[in-house]
Amino acid sequence: MLFLVFYFLLFVVLLFQGTHVAGEVKNPLGTLPEEVGQNPVAASRWGLVLISTGLFGSVLGLLGFRSQNLATARPAFFALGLALLALYALWVIFLGRKAEFIGQPADDHGHGHH
Repeated sequence: MLFLVFYFLLFVVLLFQGTHVAGEVKNPLGTLPEEVGQNPVAASRWGLVLISTGLFGSVLGLLGFRSQNLATARPAFFALGLALLALYALWVIFLGRKAEFIGQPADDHGHGHH
């Protein structure tokens, strides 16, 4: 029974993270400086994948109460959800946001280095 708590919690987190990342493309929250941006196409795809996985995992978990065959698929899908969440975390930390300098560099007046 404790497994089911973690199972449904994982897929609710995936669902909320997916809606967050997909929604941030259209309506940024403004919590980061404007120099730190994300690729909107990749973010939309991640959002779609996370939302789809969250919904599918939740439905599979609920239908597992009616069918024993679907109930036996829960642990495998739980592992898939954890792996997807880990890949998403790596994308967010290392690949998802890149600092881009949007300003102009300072003028060099030909003085050279001190």
